[in-house]
Amino acid sequence: MSTVEQIKSRLHIVDVVQTYVKLQQAGTNYKANCPFHSERTPSFFVSPTRESWHCFGCSRGGDMFSFVMEIEGVEFYEALKILADKAGIEIQKINKTEQSERQRLISLLEESAKFFQAELKKNQDVIDYLKKRGMKGETAKAFQIGFAPAGWRNLFDHLKGRGYSAAEMEKSGMIIKSSSDLQATSYSLQPNYHDRFRSRVMFPLANASGQIVGFSGRIFGDQPADSGKYINTPQTILYDKSRLLYGFDKAKNDIRRKDFCVIVEGQMDVVMSHQAGVINTVAVSGTALTGEHLKLIKRLTDKLVMAFDRDEAGARASGKGIDMALAEGFQVKAAVSPSGKDPADAVMDDPESWVKAVTEAKNVIDFYLETLVERKDVENRILPYIAILPSAIEKAQWAKKIADKFRVAEEAVWEEIKKAKPPIFDKTRGKEENYGYKKPLKKTRLEVALSRLLGFALWQKNSSDAEIKSLVDEVLTSRESVLSVLLQEEKDRLGLEAELNFEGCSSLKDEILKLKKDSEKEEIKMRLEEITGKIRELELVAEGGSQGGESKLDSYLSDFHDLTKKLNQYQ
Repeated sequence: MSTVEQIKSRLHIVDVVQTYVKLQQAGTNYKANCPFHSERTPSFFVSPTRESWHCFGCSRGGDMFSFVMEIEGVEFYEALKILADKAGIEIQKINKTEQSERQRLISLLEESAKFFQAELKKNQDVIDYLKKRGMKGETAKAFQIGFAPAGWRNLFDHLKGRGYSAAEMEKSGMIIKSSSDLQATSYSLQPNYHDRFRSRVMFPLANASGQIVGFSGRIFGDQPADSGKYINTPQTILYDKSRLLYGFDKAKNDIRRKDFCVIVEGQMDVVMSHQAGVINTVAVSGTALTGEHLKLIKRLTDKLVMAFDRDEAGARASGKGIDMALAEGFQVKAAVSPSGKDPADAVMDDPESWVKAVTEAKNVIDFYLETLVERKDVENRILPYIAILPSAIEKAQWAKKIADKFRVAEEAVWEEIKKAKPPIFDKTRGKEENYGYKKPLKKTRLEVALSRLLGFALWQKNSSDAEIKSLVDEVLTSRESVLSVLLQEEKDRLGLEAELNFEGCSSLKDEILKLKKDSEKEEIKMRLEEITGKIRELELVAEGGSQGGESKLDSYLSDFHDLTKKLNQYQ
Protein backbone atom coordinates (compact mmCIF):
# COMPACT_ATOMS: atom_id res chain seq x y z
CA MET A 1 0.00 0.00 0.00
CA SER A 2 1.39 3.42 -0.97
CA THR A 3 1.97 6.20 1.57
CA VAL A 4 -0.98 8.13 0.14
CA GLU A 5 -3.28 5.10 0.50
CA GLN A 6 -2.06 4.50 4.05
CA ILE A 7 -2.80 8.10 4.99
CA LYS A 8 -6.27 7.96 3.45
CA SER A 9 -7.01 4.73 5.31
CA ARG A 10 -6.13 6.36 8.65
CA LEU A 11 -7.40 9.91 8.23
CA HIS A 12 -10.91 11.10 7.45
CA ILE A 13 -11.22 14.16 5.22
CA VAL A 14 -13.76 15.74 7.58
CA ASP A 15 -11.29 15.57 10.48
CA VAL A 16 -8.51 17.04 8.33
CA VAL A 17 -10.60 19.95 7.04
CA GLN A 18 -12.09 20.62 10.48
CA THR A 19 -8.67 21.47 11.89
CA TYR A 20 -8.71 24.52 9.59
CA VAL A 21 -12.38 25.32 8.96
CA LYS A 22 -15.47 25.23 11.15
CA LEU A 23 -17.84 22.76 9.43
CA GLN A 24 -21.59 22.41 9.80
CA GLN A 25 -23.41 19.20 8.93
CA ALA A 26 -25.65 19.42 5.87
CA GLY A 27 -27.37 16.07 5.38
CA THR A 28 -24.68 13.47 4.80
CA ASN A 29 -22.18 16.22 3.90
CA TYR A 30 -20.62 19.22 5.62
CA LYS A 31 -20.56 22.88 4.65
CA ALA A 32 -18.69 26.07 5.59
CA ASN A 33 -17.78 29.50 4.32
CA CYS A 34 -14.98 28.94 1.83
CA PRO A 35 -11.51 29.57 3.30
CA PHE A 36 -10.17 30.52 -0.14
CA HIS A 37 -12.41 33.46 -1.01
CA SER A 38 -14.65 35.91 0.83
CA GLU A 39 -18.32 34.94 1.07
CA ARG A 40 -21.28 35.27 3.42
CA THR A 41 -23.28 32.21 2.34
CA PRO A 42 -21.52 28.81 2.60
CA SER A 43 -20.61 27.33 -0.78
CA PHE A 44 -17.77 25.11 0.46
CA PHE A 45 -18.77 21.44 0.91
CA VAL A 46 -17.00 18.33 2.15
CA SER A 47 -18.23 14.88 1.12
CA PRO A 48 -17.28 12.06 3.52
CA THR A 49 -18.40 9.37 1.07
CA ARG A 50 -16.23 10.73 -1.74
CA GLU A 51 -13.42 11.83 0.57
CA SER A 52 -13.43 15.11 -1.38
CA TRP A 53 -14.19 18.82 -1.00
CA HIS A 54 -15.43 21.47 -3.39
CA CYS A 55 -16.34 25.14 -3.34
CA PHE A 56 -19.15 26.06 -5.72
CA GLY A 57 -18.19 29.72 -5.43
CA CYS A 58 -14.56 29.65 -6.59
CA SER A 59 -14.60 26.18 -8.23
CA ARG A 60 -11.72 24.79 -6.18
CA GLY A 61 -11.80 21.23 -4.98
CA GLY A 62 -10.04 17.91 -4.57
CA ASP A 63 -9.00 15.48 -1.85
CA MET A 64 -7.39 16.00 1.56
CA PHE A 65 -3.95 16.44 -0.02
CA SER A 66 -5.05 19.21 -2.37
CA PHE A 67 -6.85 20.90 0.53
CA VAL A 68 -3.71 20.99 2.68
CA MET A 69 -1.66 22.18 -0.30
CA GLU A 70 -4.12 25.01 -0.94
CA ILE A 71 -4.64 26.15 2.63
CA GLU A 72 -1.00 25.85 3.71
CA GLY A 73 0.41 27.10 0.41
CA VAL A 74 2.77 24.13 0.17
CA GLU A 75 3.84 21.61 -2.44
CA PHE A 76 2.65 18.00 -2.51
CA TYR A 77 5.58 16.55 -0.59
CA GLU A 78 5.06 19.01 2.26
CA ALA A 79 1.33 18.23 2.35
CA LEU A 80 2.20 14.53 2.37
CA LYS A 81 4.52 15.09 5.33
CA ILE A 82 1.90 17.11 7.25
CA LEU A 83 -0.76 14.42 6.80
CA ALA A 84 1.67 11.58 7.44
CA ASP A 85 2.53 13.19 10.78
CA LYS A 86 -1.17 13.44 11.62
CA ALA A 87 -1.69 9.78 10.65
CA GLY A 88 1.39 8.57 12.52
CA ILE A 89 3.00 7.22 9.36
CA GLU A 90 6.69 7.43 8.54
CA ILE A 91 7.43 8.36 4.97
CA GLN A 92 10.59 7.40 3.19
CA LYS A 93 13.22 10.13 3.52
CA ILE A 94 14.32 11.69 0.29
CA ASN A 95 17.74 12.96 -0.64
CA LYS A 96 18.30 16.58 0.40
CA THR A 97 19.19 17.54 -3.15
CA GLU A 98 15.74 16.38 -4.26
CA GLN A 99 13.88 18.46 -1.73
CA SER A 100 12.24 21.67 -2.82
CA GLU A 101 13.82 24.90 -1.66
CA ARG A 102 10.87 25.43 0.63
CA GLN A 103 11.23 22.04 2.29
CA ARG A 104 14.99 22.55 2.68
CA LEU A 105 14.39 25.81 4.53
CA ILE A 106 11.79 24.20 6.79
CA SER A 107 14.29 21.46 7.64
CA LEU A 108 16.92 24.13 8.31
CA LEU A 109 14.60 25.94 10.73
CA GLU A 110 13.72 22.69 12.51
CA GLU A 111 17.45 22.04 12.96
CA SER A 112 17.87 25.58 14.29
CA ALA A 113 15.12 24.98 16.85
CA LYS A 114 16.88 21.82 18.06
CA PHE A 115 20.13 23.77 18.37
CA PHE A 116 18.47 26.51 20.45
CA GLN A 117 16.75 23.95 22.70
CA ALA A 118 20.06 22.20 23.32
CA GLU A 119 21.68 25.55 24.16
CA LEU A 120 18.92 26.35 26.64
CA LYS A 121 19.68 23.18 28.59
CA LYS A 122 23.28 24.36 28.95
CA ASN A 123 22.37 27.79 30.35
CA GLN A 124 21.04 27.71 33.91
CA ASP A 125 20.62 31.52 34.04
CA VAL A 126 18.07 31.41 31.22
CA ILE A 127 16.30 28.42 32.79
CA ASP A 128 16.09 30.31 36.08
CA TYR A 129 14.69 33.36 34.27
CA LEU A 130 11.93 31.28 32.65
CA LYS A 131 11.10 29.67 36.00
CA LYS A 132 10.99 33.11 37.59
CA ARG A 133 8.42 34.10 34.95
CA GLY A 134 6.35 31.12 36.09
CA MET A 135 7.01 28.88 33.08
CA LYS A 136 7.09 25.15 33.68
CA GLY A 137 9.58 22.84 32.02
CA GLU A 138 6.93 20.90 30.13
CA THR A 139 5.50 24.16 28.79
CA ALA A 140 8.89 25.28 27.47
CA LYS A 141 9.33 21.87 25.85
CA ALA A 142 5.85 21.95 24.25
CA PHE A 143 6.58 25.35 22.66
CA GLN A 144 10.17 24.32 21.76
CA ILE A 145 11.56 27.38 23.53
CA GLY A 146 15.32 27.68 23.30
CA PHE A 147 18.24 30.05 23.66
CA ALA A 148 20.56 31.66 21.10
CA PRO A 149 23.95 32.00 22.81
CA ALA A 150 26.14 35.07 22.58
CA GLY A 151 28.71 34.97 19.81
CA TRP A 152 28.60 35.82 16.14
CA ARG A 153 28.55 32.43 14.44
CA ASN A 154 27.33 29.69 16.76
CA LEU A 155 24.26 28.77 14.70
CA PHE A 156 26.06 29.39 11.42
CA ASP A 157 28.77 26.89 12.24
CA HIS A 158 26.22 24.35 13.50
CA LEU A 159 24.10 24.54 10.33
CA LYS A 160 27.19 24.50 8.14
CA GLY A 161 28.15 21.23 9.80
CA ARG A 162 24.70 19.85 8.97
CA GLY A 163 25.17 20.51 5.23
CA TYR A 164 23.27 23.78 4.84
CA SER A 165 24.73 26.52 2.69
CA ALA A 166 25.19 30.16 3.68
CA ALA A 167 22.70 31.12 0.95
CA GLU A 168 20.05 28.84 2.48
CA MET A 169 20.70 30.23 5.96
CA GLU A 170 20.30 33.77 4.67
CA LYS A 171 17.09 32.93 2.78
CA SER A 172 15.64 31.45 5.97
CA GLY A 173 16.41 34.69 7.84
CA MET A 174 18.72 33.02 10.36
CA ILE A 175 21.95 34.77 9.37
CA ILE A 176 22.87 38.25 8.13
CA LYS A 177 25.58 39.52 5.83
CA SER A 178 28.01 41.30 8.11
CA SER A 179 29.02 44.92 7.77
CA SER A 180 32.38 45.74 6.16
CA ASP A 181 34.26 46.00 9.44
CA LEU A 182 33.25 42.46 10.38
CA GLN A 183 34.14 41.20 6.92
CA ALA A 184 37.66 42.34 7.56
CA THR A 185 38.07 40.02 10.54
CA SER A 186 39.71 36.65 10.00
CA TYR A 187 37.20 33.83 10.14
CA SER A 188 38.11 30.51 8.66
CA LEU A 189 34.81 30.17 6.77
CA GLN A 190 32.51 32.71 5.11
CA PRO A 191 33.65 35.84 7.01
CA ASN A 192 30.78 37.91 5.60
CA TYR A 193 27.96 36.24 7.59
CA HIS A 194 26.86 36.27 11.24
CA ASP A 195 23.94 34.96 13.30
CA ARG A 196 20.82 37.14 13.40
CA PHE A 197 19.88 36.02 16.93
CA ARG A 198 22.47 36.33 19.69
CA SER A 199 21.91 36.11 23.47
CA ARG A 200 18.14 35.80 23.14
CA VAL A 201 15.37 33.54 24.43
CA MET A 202 14.01 31.93 21.26
CA PHE A 203 10.37 31.32 20.42
CA PRO A 204 9.83 29.26 17.23
CA LEU A 205 7.09 30.65 14.99
CA ALA A 206 5.00 27.90 13.38
CA ASN A 207 2.44 27.93 10.58
CA ALA A 208 -1.05 26.48 11.01
CA SER A 209 0.20 22.92 10.54
CA GLY A 210 2.97 23.26 13.13
CA GLN A 211 5.93 23.64 10.75
CA ILE A 212 8.53 26.13 12.02
CA VAL A 213 8.77 29.05 9.58
CA GLY A 214 10.66 31.62 11.67
CA PHE A 215 11.67 32.77 15.15
CA SER A 216 11.09 35.55 17.61
CA GLY A 217 13.95 36.29 20.01
CA ARG A 218 13.61 38.09 23.36
CA ILE A 219 16.62 39.97 24.62
CA PHE A 220 18.54 38.35 27.51
CA GLY A 221 21.53 39.72 29.40
CA ASP A 222 23.63 42.70 28.39
CA GLN A 223 22.89 43.99 24.90
CA PRO A 224 23.69 47.21 22.98
CA ALA A 225 21.33 50.10 23.75
CA ASP A 226 19.81 50.00 20.28
CA SER A 227 18.90 46.30 20.50
CA GLY A 228 15.15 45.76 20.41
CA LYS A 229 13.45 43.84 23.20
CA TYR A 230 12.17 41.41 20.55
CA ILE A 231 13.48 40.78 17.06
CA ASN A 232 11.77 38.52 14.52
CA THR A 233 12.72 36.64 11.40
CA PRO A 234 12.36 39.02 8.42
CA GLN A 235 9.92 38.36 5.59
CA THR A 236 10.91 35.14 3.79
CA ILE A 237 9.27 32.66 1.42
CA LEU A 238 8.12 30.83 4.57
CA TYR A 239 7.36 33.62 7.03
CA ASP A 240 4.81 36.40 6.48
CA LYS A 241 4.05 38.24 9.69
CA SER A 242 0.76 39.58 8.33
CA ARG A 243 -0.56 36.01 8.00
CA LEU A 244 0.98 34.20 10.97
CA LEU A 245 -0.48 34.02 14.48
CA TYR A 246 1.80 32.73 17.21
CA GLY A 247 0.37 29.61 18.86
CA PHE A 248 -2.34 29.09 16.22
CA ASP A 249 -1.13 25.57 15.41
CA LYS A 250 -1.68 24.56 19.05
CA ALA A 251 -4.80 26.68 19.60
CA LYS A 252 -6.87 25.94 16.47
CA ASN A 253 -8.68 22.84 17.76
CA ASP A 254 -9.69 24.60 20.99
CA ILE A 255 -10.72 27.72 19.07
CA ARG A 256 -13.10 25.61 17.01
CA ARG A 257 -14.31 23.58 20.00
CA LYS A 258 -14.87 26.56 22.32
CA ASP A 259 -16.04 28.79 19.46
CA PHE A 260 -13.92 31.81 20.39
CA CYS A 261 -10.32 32.97 20.03
CA VAL A 262 -8.30 34.84 22.67
CA ILE A 263 -5.81 37.38 21.28
CA VAL A 264 -2.97 38.56 23.51
CA GLU A 265 0.03 40.84 23.05
CA GLY A 266 3.09 38.62 22.80
CA GLN A 267 4.65 35.17 22.82
CA MET A 268 5.09 34.98 26.58
CA ASP A 269 1.40 35.82 27.05
CA VAL A 270 0.43 32.96 24.72
CA VAL A 271 2.72 30.45 26.39
CA MET A 272 1.51 31.28 29.91
CA SER A 273 -2.14 31.43 28.84
CA HIS A 274 -1.84 27.91 27.41
CA GLN A 275 -0.14 26.80 30.63
CA ALA A 276 -3.15 28.13 32.57
CA GLY A 277 -5.50 26.06 30.42
CA VAL A 278 -6.70 28.81 28.05
CA ILE A 279 -5.41 26.96 25.01
CA ASN A 280 -7.48 28.89 22.47
CA THR A 281 -5.01 31.80 22.74
CA VAL A 282 -2.89 33.33 19.97
CA ALA A 283 -0.79 36.45 19.41
CA VAL A 284 0.28 38.52 16.45
CA SER A 285 4.00 38.42 15.80
CA GLY A 286 5.86 41.58 14.91
CA THR A 287 2.87 43.46 13.52
CA ALA A 288 -0.60 44.76 14.34
CA LEU A 289 -3.63 42.54 13.82
CA THR A 290 -4.29 42.31 10.07
CA GLY A 291 -7.14 41.39 7.78
CA GLU A 292 -5.28 38.17 6.94
CA HIS A 293 -5.12 37.25 10.62
CA LEU A 294 -8.87 37.79 10.92
CA LYS A 295 -9.57 35.61 7.87
CA LEU A 296 -7.47 32.84 9.41
CA ILE A 297 -9.45 33.04 12.66
CA LYS A 298 -12.81 33.32 10.92
CA ARG A 299 -12.37 29.88 9.41
CA LEU A 300 -12.92 28.57 12.95
CA THR A 301 -14.97 31.19 14.81
CA ASP A 302 -16.43 34.68 14.60
CA LYS A 303 -15.89 35.46 18.28
CA LEU A 304 -12.82 37.23 19.67
CA VAL A 305 -11.66 37.95 23.20
CA MET A 306 -8.88 40.55 23.33
CA ALA A 307 -6.58 41.02 26.31
CA PHE A 308 -6.53 44.62 27.57
CA ASP A 309 -4.26 46.26 30.10
CA ARG A 310 -6.59 47.99 32.54
CA ASP A 311 -4.98 51.41 32.30
CA GLU A 312 -4.09 51.35 28.61
CA ALA A 313 -7.09 49.63 27.06
CA GLY A 314 -8.48 52.70 25.33
CA ALA A 315 -5.17 53.85 23.92
CA ARG A 316 -4.27 50.43 22.53
CA ALA A 317 -7.66 49.52 21.09
CA SER A 318 -7.22 50.69 17.51
CA GLY A 319 -3.85 48.94 17.31
CA LYS A 320 -5.60 45.69 18.11
CA GLY A 321 -7.71 45.76 14.99
CA ILE A 322 -11.07 46.12 16.73
CA ASP A 323 -12.22 48.28 13.84
CA MET A 324 -11.55 45.58 11.24
CA ALA A 325 -12.93 42.81 13.45
CA LEU A 326 -16.24 44.60 14.01
CA ALA A 327 -16.52 45.52 10.34
CA GLU A 328 -15.95 41.85 9.43
CA GLY A 329 -18.83 40.79 11.67
CA PHE A 330 -16.82 39.47 14.63
CA GLN A 331 -18.23 39.60 18.15
CA VAL A 332 -15.43 41.28 20.11
CA LYS A 333 -14.97 41.09 23.87
CA ALA A 334 -12.36 42.59 26.22
CA ALA A 335 -10.65 40.58 28.95
CA VAL A 336 -8.92 42.43 31.79
CA SER A 337 -7.19 40.55 34.60
CA PRO A 338 -8.28 41.66 38.10
CA SER A 339 -4.70 42.65 38.91
CA GLY A 340 -4.52 44.77 35.78
CA LYS A 341 -1.38 42.89 34.70
CA ASP A 342 -0.77 41.38 31.29
CA PRO A 343 -1.72 37.69 30.84
CA ALA A 344 1.79 36.31 31.41
CA ASP A 345 2.24 38.10 34.74
CA ALA A 346 -1.35 37.41 35.76
CA VAL A 347 -0.83 33.66 35.19
CA MET A 348 2.45 33.77 37.10
CA ASP A 349 0.69 35.35 40.11
CA ASP A 350 -2.60 33.47 39.93
CA PRO A 351 -3.56 31.31 36.89
CA GLU A 352 -7.22 31.31 37.90
CA SER A 353 -7.36 35.11 37.69
CA TRP A 354 -6.59 34.95 33.98
CA VAL A 355 -9.05 32.11 33.38
CA LYS A 356 -11.71 34.19 35.16
CA ALA A 357 -10.85 37.29 33.12
CA VAL A 358 -11.39 35.35 29.87
CA THR A 359 -14.57 33.69 31.14
CA GLU A 360 -16.04 37.02 32.27
CA ALA A 361 -14.88 39.04 29.25
CA LYS A 362 -17.29 41.82 28.27
CA ASN A 363 -18.39 43.04 24.88
CA VAL A 364 -15.81 45.63 23.87
CA ILE A 365 -18.42 48.37 23.49
CA ASP A 366 -19.83 47.52 26.92
CA PHE A 367 -16.28 47.67 28.26
CA TYR A 368 -15.83 51.17 26.90
CA LEU A 369 -19.22 52.31 28.17
CA GLU A 370 -18.18 51.25 31.68
CA THR A 371 -14.64 52.63 31.38
CA LEU A 372 -15.25 55.95 29.64
CA VAL A 373 -17.10 58.55 31.64
CA GLU A 374 -17.23 61.66 29.49
CA ARG A 375 -19.76 61.87 26.67
CA LYS A 376 -17.09 63.32 24.40
CA ASP A 377 -14.91 60.22 24.91
CA VAL A 378 -17.88 58.00 24.09
CA GLU A 379 -18.60 59.96 20.92
CA ASN A 380 -14.97 59.83 19.79
CA ARG A 381 -14.21 56.23 20.67
CA ILE A 382 -17.43 54.18 20.75
CA LEU A 383 -19.71 55.69 18.12
CA PRO A 384 -17.27 55.03 15.23
CA TYR A 385 -17.25 51.35 16.19
CA ILE A 386 -21.04 51.23 16.30
CA ALA A 387 -21.15 52.95 12.91
CA ILE A 388 -19.23 50.12 11.22
CA LEU A 389 -21.27 47.26 12.71
CA PRO A 390 -22.81 45.30 9.82
CA SER A 391 -26.05 44.60 11.73
CA ALA A 392 -28.71 47.34 11.98
CA ILE A 393 -30.24 45.51 14.95
CA GLU A 394 -26.94 45.63 16.85
CA LYS A 395 -26.62 49.34 16.09
CA ALA A 396 -30.11 49.95 17.47
CA GLN A 397 -29.34 48.03 20.67
CA TRP A 398 -26.19 50.05 21.34
CA ALA A 399 -27.93 53.33 20.49
CA LYS A 400 -30.55 52.58 23.13
CA LYS A 401 -27.91 51.60 25.70
CA ILE A 402 -25.97 54.83 25.18
CA ALA A 403 -29.17 56.89 25.30
CA ASP A 404 -30.11 55.27 28.62
CA LYS A 405 -26.64 55.80 30.09
CA PHE A 406 -26.53 59.51 29.32
CA ARG A 407 -30.29 60.08 29.57
CA VAL A 408 -30.69 61.50 26.09
CA ALA A 409 -33.12 60.73 23.28
CA GLU A 410 -32.26 57.75 21.07
CA GLU A 411 -32.79 59.96 18.02
CA ALA A 412 -29.93 62.17 19.18
CA VAL A 413 -27.65 59.17 19.51
CA TRP A 414 -28.66 57.97 16.05
CA GLU A 415 -27.81 61.36 14.59
CA GLU A 416 -24.34 61.19 16.14
CA ILE A 417 -23.83 57.64 14.89
CA LYS A 418 -24.67 58.77 11.35
CA LYS A 419 -22.12 61.59 11.64
CA ALA A 420 -19.44 59.37 13.20
CA LYS A 421 -16.45 58.71 11.00
CA PRO A 422 -15.62 54.99 10.87
CA PRO A 423 -12.13 54.18 12.16
CA ILE A 424 -9.45 54.51 9.51
CA PHE A 425 -7.17 51.52 9.27
CA ASP A 426 -4.37 50.45 7.02
CA LYS A 427 -6.10 49.39 3.83
CA THR A 428 -3.40 46.86 3.09
CA ARG A 429 -4.22 45.19 6.41
CA GLY A 430 -7.95 45.16 5.86
CA LYS A 431 -7.89 44.46 2.15
CA GLU A 432 -9.70 41.34 1.02
CA GLU A 433 -7.63 38.98 -1.05
CA ASN A 434 -9.29 36.09 -2.78
CA TYR A 435 -6.17 33.92 -3.21
CA GLY A 436 -6.43 33.85 -6.99
CA TYR A 437 -10.23 33.48 -6.99
CA LYS A 438 -11.74 34.14 -10.37
CA LYS A 439 -15.44 34.12 -11.07
CA PRO A 440 -16.21 31.05 -13.19
CA LEU A 441 -17.23 31.71 -16.78
CA LYS A 442 -20.96 31.52 -17.35
CA LYS A 443 -22.00 28.13 -18.79
CA THR A 444 -24.42 27.61 -21.65
CA ARG A 445 -27.80 26.05 -20.91
CA LEU A 446 -26.62 22.83 -22.57
CA GLU A 447 -23.47 22.72 -20.42
CA VAL A 448 -25.56 23.21 -17.29
CA ALA A 449 -28.02 20.49 -18.30
CA LEU A 450 -25.26 18.00 -19.18
CA SER A 451 -23.38 18.76 -15.98
CA ARG A 452 -26.47 18.06 -13.88
CA LEU A 453 -27.19 14.83 -15.77
CA LEU A 454 -23.62 13.54 -15.54
CA GLY A 455 -23.41 14.53 -11.88
CA PHE A 456 -26.56 12.58 -11.08
CA ALA A 457 -25.25 9.55 -12.97
CA LEU A 458 -21.89 9.67 -11.17
CA TRP A 459 -23.66 10.02 -7.83
CA GLN A 460 -25.97 7.05 -8.47
CA LYS A 461 -23.63 4.79 -10.48
CA ASN A 462 -23.73 2.19 -7.69
CA SER A 463 -27.46 2.50 -7.01
CA SER A 464 -29.19 -0.58 -5.64
CA ASP A 465 -32.38 0.37 -7.51
CA ALA A 466 -32.40 -1.66 -10.76
CA GLU A 467 -34.38 0.92 -12.79
CA ILE A 468 -32.17 3.82 -11.72
CA LYS A 469 -29.01 1.75 -12.26
CA SER A 470 -30.17 0.93 -15.81
CA LEU A 471 -30.84 4.60 -16.61
CA VAL A 472 -27.53 5.65 -15.08
CA ASP A 473 -25.58 3.04 -17.07
CA GLU A 474 -27.25 4.26 -20.25
CA VAL A 475 -26.17 7.86 -19.49
CA LEU A 476 -22.61 6.90 -18.59
CA THR A 477 -22.25 4.81 -21.74
CA SER A 478 -23.72 7.41 -24.08
CA ARG A 479 -21.59 10.17 -22.54
CA GLU A 480 -18.39 8.17 -22.26
CA SER A 481 -16.50 10.52 -24.59
CA VAL A 482 -17.35 13.50 -22.38
CA LEU A 483 -16.45 11.68 -19.17
CA SER A 484 -13.11 10.55 -20.59
CA VAL A 485 -11.81 14.13 -20.73
CA LEU A 486 -12.96 15.10 -17.23
CA LEU A 487 -10.45 15.08 -14.38
CA GLN A 488 -11.39 13.07 -11.28
CA GLU A 489 -11.66 16.35 -9.36
CA GLU A 490 -14.34 17.55 -11.80
CA LYS A 491 -16.21 14.25 -11.57
CA ASP A 492 -16.17 14.50 -7.77
CA ARG A 493 -17.54 18.03 -8.00
CA LEU A 494 -20.39 17.01 -10.30
CA GLY A 495 -21.30 14.05 -8.11
CA LEU A 496 -21.24 16.14 -4.93
CA GLU A 497 -23.35 18.86 -6.54
CA ALA A 498 -25.95 16.26 -7.59
CA GLU A 499 -26.01 14.76 -4.11
CA LEU A 500 -26.60 18.19 -2.56
CA ASN A 501 -29.36 19.00 -5.08
CA PHE A 502 -31.23 15.69 -5.15
CA GLU A 503 -30.62 13.99 -1.81
CA GLY A 504 -33.99 13.44 -0.17
CA CYS A 505 -36.05 13.69 -3.39
CA SER A 506 -39.17 11.51 -3.34
CA SER A 507 -38.47 9.92 -6.75
CA LEU A 508 -34.92 9.72 -8.08
CA LYS A 509 -36.22 7.97 -11.18
CA ASP A 510 -38.38 10.98 -12.08
CA GLU A 511 -35.40 13.27 -11.51
CA ILE A 512 -33.02 11.44 -13.85
CA LEU A 513 -35.70 11.16 -16.53
CA LYS A 514 -36.26 14.91 -16.31
CA LEU A 515 -32.49 15.56 -16.48
CA LYS A 516 -32.22 13.35 -19.59
CA LYS A 517 -35.10 15.20 -21.18
CA ASP A 518 -33.61 18.62 -20.36
CA SER A 519 -30.20 17.75 -21.80
CA GLU A 520 -31.70 16.26 -24.98
CA LYS A 521 -33.88 19.35 -25.41
CA GLU A 522 -30.91 21.70 -24.99
CA GLU A 523 -28.90 19.66 -27.50
CA ILE A 524 -31.69 20.07 -30.07
CA LYS A 525 -31.81 23.81 -29.38
CA MET A 526 -28.06 24.09 -29.87
CA ARG A 527 -28.27 22.16 -33.15
CA LEU A 528 -31.10 24.42 -34.31
CA GLU A 529 -28.97 27.50 -33.55
CA GLU A 530 -26.10 26.05 -35.59
CA ILE A 531 -28.36 25.25 -38.56
CA THR A 532 -29.99 28.68 -38.37
CA GLY A 533 -26.55 30.25 -38.62
CA LYS A 534 -25.62 28.13 -41.64
CA ILE A 535 -28.92 28.91 -43.39
CA ARG A 536 -28.31 32.62 -42.83
CA GLU A 537 -24.83 32.31 -44.30
CA LEU A 538 -26.18 30.63 -47.46
CA GLU A 539 -28.87 33.31 -47.79
CA LEU A 540 -26.23 36.05 -47.60
CA VAL A 541 -24.16 34.26 -50.26
CA ALA A 542 -27.25 33.98 -52.52
CA GLU A 543 -28.02 37.69 -52.02
CA GLY A 544 -24.52 38.43 -53.26
CA GLY A 545 -25.29 36.69 -56.56
CA SER A 546 -23.46 33.41 -55.96
CA GLN A 547 -25.09 30.17 -57.06
CA GLY A 548 -24.80 26.48 -56.14
CA GLY A 549 -25.89 26.52 -52.54
CA GLU A 550 -29.49 25.45 -53.18
CA SER A 551 -28.99 21.75 -52.34
CA LYS A 552 -27.22 22.57 -49.05
CA LEU A 553 -29.96 25.03 -48.19
CA ASP A 554 -32.65 22.41 -48.84
CA SER A 555 -30.79 19.94 -46.61
CA TYR A 556 -30.47 22.45 -43.79
CA LEU A 557 -34.13 23.44 -44.07
CA SER A 558 -35.14 19.77 -43.91
CA ASP A 559 -32.99 19.22 -40.79
CA PHE A 560 -34.40 22.39 -39.27
CA HIS A 561 -37.95 21.15 -39.85
CA ASP A 562 -37.22 17.69 -38.34
CA LEU A 563 -35.48 19.13 -35.26
CA THR A 564 -38.25 21.66 -34.68
CA LYS A 565 -40.81 18.87 -34.82
CA LYS A 566 -38.74 16.81 -32.37
CA LEU A 567 -38.34 19.78 -30.02
CA ASN A 568 -42.10 20.30 -29.95
CA GLN A 569 -42.48 16.77 -28.59
CA TYR A 570 -40.53 17.82 -25.47
CA GLN A 571 -42.86 20.70 -24.70
